[in-house]
Amino acid sequence: MGQLATLLHGHRIAARLSQEALAEAAGVAVRTVRNLEGARIARPRRRTVEEIANALGLTGEPRARLLQTVHAAGAAPAWQHSSLPPVVPDFVGRRAELDQLIAQARGLAARSGNATVVVSGQPGVGKTSLVVRAAHLLAAEIAGIACHIDLRGTDLEPLSADQAMDQLLAALRGTGGGWTPHSPGERLALYRMLTADRTGLLVLDNAATETQVRPLLPTGPGWLTLVSSRFNLGGLDSTCRLRLEDLDEASATGLIEEIVGADRVSAEPEATRELVRLCTGLPLALRVAGNRLASRPSWSVGWLVERIRDESRRLDLLHPGDTRVRAGLSLSYGQLPQLARQTLRRLALLPWPEYSVAAVGQLLAVDVDEAEATLEMLVDASLLAPAAAPGRYVLHDLLRVFAAERLAAEESPADRDEAADRVRAWLLGMVEVAGRWLDPDPGRQPAAGAEFGSGQGAMAWLTAERHGWWWAVRQAGAAGRHRDVIAAAEALYWYSDRYHHVIDWPELFGLAVAAAQASGDPVAEAAQRNALGWAQSVVLGRPADAVTQHRRAYRLAAAAGDRRTLGWACFYLVGVRYRDGDLAGAAETCARALRELTEAGDLTGRLITSYSLADIRREQGDAAAAVTHLRRALDDWRAASAAQPASRQFASRPLTGWIRHRLGRAHADLGQWTEAIASMGAAAADFTAGGDPYGSGEAALGLAEVLLRSGDSRGRRVLLDAIRDFEADGDRRRAARARKLLGSLSDLDTSNCR
Repeated sequence: MGQLATLLHGHRIAARLSQEALAEAAGVAVRTVRNLEGARIARPRRRTVEEIANALGLTGEPRARLLQTVHAAGAAPAWQHSSLPPVVPDFVGRRAELDQLIAQARGLAARSGNATVVVSGQPGVGKTSLVVRAAHLLAAEIAGIACHIDLRGTDLEPLSADQAMDQLLAALRGTGGGWTPHSPGERLALYRMLTADRTGLLVLDNAATETQVRPLLPTGPGWLTLVSSRFNLGGLDSTCRLRLEDLDEASATGLIEEIVGADRVSAEPEATRELVRLCTGLPLALRVAGNRLASRPSWSVGWLVERIRDESRRLDLLHPGDTRVRAGLSLSYGQLPQLARQTLRRLALLPWPEYSVAAVGQLLAVDVDEAEATLEMLVDASLLAPAAAPGRYVLHDLLRVFAAERLAAEESPADRDEAADRVRAWLLGMVEVAGRWLDPDPGRQPAAGAEFGSGQGAMAWLTAERHGWWWAVRQAGAAGRHRDVIAAAEALYWYSDRYHHVIDWPELFGLAVAAAQASGDPVAEAAQRNALGWAQSVVLGRPADAVTQHRRAYRLAAAAGDRRTLGWACFYLVGVRYRDGDLAGAAETCARALRELTEAGDLTGRLITSYSLADIRREQGDAAAAVTHLRRALDDWRAASAAQPASRQFASRPLTGWIRHRLGRAHADLGQWTEAIASMGAAAADFTAGGDPYGSGEAALGLAEVLLRSGDSRGRRVLLDAIRDFEADGDRRRAARARKLLGSLSDLDTSNCR
């Protein structure tokens, strides 16, 4: 062994490589290189030394001398050998997971002397490739056998523990063989005896259950067992676990490049990106797609993308040779209980990025406990993934395609429609209940029920389920359920005021306008045109389009004699004259809105119109009158809201914030900087307490402006933080406003929308 250590050290120094660099180049562990140079491995593996020789670039006589030292170390006992399959040559994008797996194995072995690591993930995610790669690297550190057993966990009849043990006993006893007991209990006793005083590495690939694996775990110290499975095998003790996810875009692109060549990938970067997306980063699908391209040099990447973009053909195209994506999914699907199979295929009815337990309960017509148990079963089978938020789940895109196939084949159109209608009706009903919690008017209390205990709960539900209820509104519109669409739009009005960009609000309120027209309801049409105009102005930044909507709303409401909707139309039209510089006209229109809303008994509308009148007074140069007006409005709103329970304060706090926000600006105009800064800070607190991120952003801009105008340098920090938050939310318009304010205070946008 001294000769191998001496030669290896000399060659490494001559190559100017550190032990770490040599290990990286050879694809072995650093510890292996150190142990070889330190002559601490009694029987080095020839394959390991060959990989090191390749990394050193050795050829001819120097290479032959180095490899001869492996033979000189002496023959291994008959039971020491390897049945590990070869590693895949294009191992891309799993370096972090490989390092983590090896670190887990070494750490557990150091603590207990016997390590078991389970690698789990969905079919085709690359579990076997990772485990085999790790096994080759770790085998050089472990004296004894290195054995691989395919437990065939995805087959209809997986290998039994007893059948697997027959293979292991044959491997442990070597070519000499010997008598093998007939009874399973005696074979197990012999296996435990043989593994008790030996060491080695065992790969149990493609395991189905803990029951299959548990009897095969070696008993003695010095053993490392690597298990791959679709399931996390949570019932195994003293085990580390690693779950594999899809490859990220960069790694997936690297895998395609490794298979088809860098030139073809670089020539079509957009098509390659789309190919990665359609394959969802699943290594098996990427390999299949890459092999198709590699075997067809005349195909462009774009040509293949166009062919597999069609979901009805995608899985058919991803099955050259014996590498079939659908086959692996079908085997996993076939092993599920009936309800789990129904769950997986029915998820294809709901084109959402993730699912809640409650929604799936409606989909299946079961209670939430049964729904959760079934979803967790699919997670354990790696056919579903837990989302970032607890209690929510994500379906892989290729699995969605497979689920849609099974749904069409196994369920009638009537059953599919009934399930989808049940989810839609539940979502729209919940939207109406949630929306009542966000209405700031103290006179409109939420409906009794146990769905939400607070405005915060209603807000959280609306945000979490936004993809679902938006789908439900569209479904209702397409089905001609006009009243459902109108009711949802009315319920979501105050939620839209807080969250401007969670869905396409102009489209939603446009659907509501169309539904009201189809229903022949001019009052509803007028109300929804007001909401559509708000969305066009605030969300899209198209005030000219908004004016058209508000004027039509005004005419419809006036013809119907609906003073409340007429008052809101007047309120929105105030902004037209305000932007045109017609302050007298704006004041006149605002006064009209105030009269109509007061007569209609709309407290919220009256308050909002009242503080808009204060804006006009400020713009006219009478900041003192604006302060008086706003203080009176604040007192009125506090008095109206005082009797509300604490759970209802959440809905009214943003309006308090808007009054204080305006007070801050009016105080600033008067040079009252202490009062201005305090009002802006209080407004920010109100918006936070009321769950209003839009208002919080406006408060940040207002506070920064006041600080900068007062000569306080903290304003710059507030602006920089605001820009960061706006950009994180994708709010480019307000990010631009904040940057403009950083450079100049002369063109401030001081208007607010509601």
